[in-house]
Amino acid sequence: MPNIYLFRIKAIKTVQAPLFGNGTSRQEFLTSVINGKPSEELREGYVWHVGNVKNVGENGLLFAAGRTTKKSKELYDEETGDFIQVDDEESPFTYVYFDKIFGILAIEPKSKLSPTVKGIANNLEKLFNQQASVYDYGAKIEISEIWDPEDFLKQIRGAYSLVSFTVEFSKPNPFDVEEDFHKPMERYIEATGGKKGKTTVQGDDLDRNSIEKVTRSVASTGNDASARIRNKERQRPVTRHLRGDPVSVAFDEVERNEPRGLMDRVREAYERVRRQDKT
Repeated sequence: MPNIYLFRIKAIKTVQAPLFGNGTSRQEFLTSVINGKPSEELREGYVWHVGNVKNVGENGLLFAAGRTTKKSKELYDEETGDFIQVDDEESPFTYVYFDKIFGILAIEPKSKLSPTVKGIANNLEKLFNQQASVYDYGAKIEISEIWDPEDFLKQIRGAYSLVSFTVEFSKPNPFDVEEDFHKPMERYIEATGGKKGKTTVQGDDLDRNSIEKVTRSVASTGNDASARIRNKERQRPVTRHLRGDPVSVAFDEVERNEPRGLMDRVREAYERVRRQDKT
């Protein structure tokens, strides 16, 4: 059964220019970039494209992403009795779902495009950032994995003590991040002109519920976290990282022909990451 993998897509404001000064929202901006069906040569002989864009309900898009490469084929010409070389094009592609509400891309792997689904995401990021509209709006687009926090949280809950917790932050992008700790740190990064930040809290045994809320928030943004835990009394602390497996949704061939239902499942998978009461 195939899987699609969840990524966060962000439109980040640059230092040089205000983002969406004409009143365009991030949602509208990202939608316009995809609807523009961008096409660029990202490296010599490799042209990446977006095409086949379709609406999925009011708040979703389905599109194809792929690349065209030119290859030389060696053939035998029956008429002349000679061997010849001819140029041929190959255009493998995969499908990507874009959820406008949460700013999520769900990407189906394709080995002919990249050995990893992260490789496809990286090339999409490069493709989007080379568009004139992105530059003109003073924006930068970032695409990063949404990490599945469940194994990380399981180890925290089962630990004898949680003595240290470190989280990474990046520039803000409006969606439902944790209000008390996560959002102020994003604002601080923006106020200082920074790109990324890291914060560590230490104690004899940190509050697990508070740590879980922040972990779920950080996982939803595509950033990393780590914890130092003791599994037994007097044992030396060991470090565990959130970064591990990206969130994925398994589906069958029938569901591929029903994009609205699959989009709903993508949103449900995101909500399980984000909501403590839906685990």
